[in-house]
Amino acid sequence: KKFPFVNIILGTHNTYKFKEYLEQVLATKKRVYQVVPEEPCLPVEVESYRTSGYNAWVNIMYGCNNFCTYCIVPYVRGRERSRKVENIVEEVKELVASGKYKTITLLGQNVNSYGKDFDDGKTNFVYLLDELCKIEGDFKIKFMTSHPKDFSYELIDFIASHNKMSRALHLPVQSGSNEVLKRMNRSYTVEHYKKLVDEIYKKIPDATLTTDIIVGFPGETDDDFEKTIDLIKYCNYSGVFGFVYSKRRGTPAEKFDDQIDAKIKQKRITKLFEVQRDMLKKSLPQMIGKTYEVIVDELLKDDFALTKTDNGKSIRIKGKYSVGESLFVKATEIKNNELFGIVTTKEGE
Repeated sequence: KKFPFVNIILGTHNTYKFKEYLEQVLATKKRVYQVVPEEPCLPVEVESYRTSGYNAWVNIMYGCNNFCTYCIVPYVRGRERSRKVENIVEEVKELVASGKYKTITLLGQNVNSYGKDFDDGKTNFVYLLDELCKIEGDFKIKFMTSHPKDFSYELIDFIASHNKMSRALHLPVQSGSNEVLKRMNRSYTVEHYKKLVDEIYKKIPDATLTTDIIVGFPGETDDDFEKTIDLIKYCNYSGVFGFVYSKRRGTPAEKFDDQIDAKIKQKRITKLFEVQRDMLKKSLPQMIGKTYEVIVDELLKDDFALTKTDNGKSIRIKGKYSVGESLFVKATEIKNNELFGIVTTKEGE
């Protein structure tokens, strides 16, 4: 009613039918309004148009079963539905064969629960990764997003023993307080999360961890926030994606009584980023003198290029290179909290 010039209104389940809806509008001159799913199944396989450089995003599942109290996803995208293993493998094979992609990033709201809806007794996330690692070619596999309650020790062992698996892991914790996690309906404790982190660093010494933190969730006390800061220091994250909580219409948390004042939330997020910057400053010197396999990520001014290590660290180098090019780089110095390096051999000579 507000926007009569809009011809097509569709839901997240129906995006793959856009071409069909467009043809229908052109033929009938009538608006298409299709928000709910037309059939309770995964969308058909459609060709992807990719604009993400040397990284290819590949959906492995849709929807979510977790119902975190701040999140709208389960309500608008439905329950978890996994794509067939053979369809995912075939897509990745084509991507690798094209020669354009060095990184394959698997996507899902909770990739760790992949395959549970098949109920065949064998198909899970590790099974899928094993099939993908059998594909020949020079590429790395990443994935996001993980849920700590489903991140298994089997997965940690698999990553540690397969070279095609990236060592850069994103493991959202959201809060370092068990009380807040309970109100968020995250279904794990801080103690459980710490054990996962300990096992990751034990089995994968070169792993880097990043996380998501929500600051100012309803009911979060000063003590709850300080527990989050303590957890950040304990986990030694290489990156923290911090967010100030804001109400999302249709979620349980929207109706919680103990909402946090905006000034308090701003103060807390500022401190969180200050702590993260201090940790980064301390971590960079540890990389000096070491050699890393990198991919050229971005071309900069004055013949500089920004490269990325497998575990997500950035190193600037001098010279003419191409985006997506693989190199070995030795980190040599730090300027303005940025790493600089020189191109070298695998042995660092």
